Amino acid sequence: MLARLVGALAALILLVILASVSAITQKSMLAWPVLAPTQVRADTPGYAAAGWTVSSPFGWRGDPDQPGSFELHDGIDLDGPMFCPGCAIPPLGDVVVAAVGWNRAEAPDPLLAGAGVVVDMHLQHPEEAGTVTIRYGHLQPYRVHVRTRSCTRGVTCPRYALDPAASVRITCAGTLVPTARGRGTASFAYTTPGMCRASVTWPRAYQPRGATTITFDQQIVPGVASSDAAITFNAERLPPPTPTSVTVVSARP
Repeated sequence: MLARLVGALAALILLVILASVSAITQKSMLAWPVLAPTQVRADTPGYAAAGWTVSSPFGWRGDPDQPGSFELHDGIDLDGPMFCPGCAIPPLGDVVVAAVGWNRAEAPDPLLAGAGVVVDMHLQHPEEAGTVTIRYGHLQPYRVHVRTRSCTRGVTCPRYALDPAASVRITCAGTLVPTARGRGTASFAYTTPGMCRASVTWPRAYQPRGATTITFDQQIVPGVASSDAAITFNAERLPPPTPTSVTVVSARP
């Protein structure tokens, strides 16, 4: 069943954007790089830091995957103490969230393709700045961790152990990316907030214990942090048949 929740950077980013759209009101007079208060570590509130540097500017640069060739970098990479796992990133002005998702959902591995998880925002002052879209990329996605366990009725129950016999199905808004799979465990990543559904199908010899379908909703609500999900499905299986003794009688002529 639904277990503990852990933080997701993408959710925190959107939360800050939605709850603090007026926190930075530089409008079309944006300084670059922008100095904005934040915290260095997610678990150390009150320890403030500010600013970042441009680690890779827009334009042509060496292609790390093909030495000697070049690629067009169509964005600007920022680096600084505020970009830490779990830390919220401030908006660059008065913005509204336009889209959240994979940069290249059609790629074989959207998690690693292009800018990975992105959020697009529109500045709220087109009369001053024109139509400006701001994109944050390489964000941390939501993750779903699922495990399937079983015990043998009359022998080990209720001591459950990981069991890969079950079939698990996860559906979420947008593209779901499998990230890991082991004996009775599976992990997935997705980007778009909304309703998700996890279900399990057991072989006929297994009797489910607990829910076989779980829904969870990653809503972006001001003041509430959305999170990853950890789900466990349990079942009991029938014990092996008890061997019976057979007496063989041989008749002698």
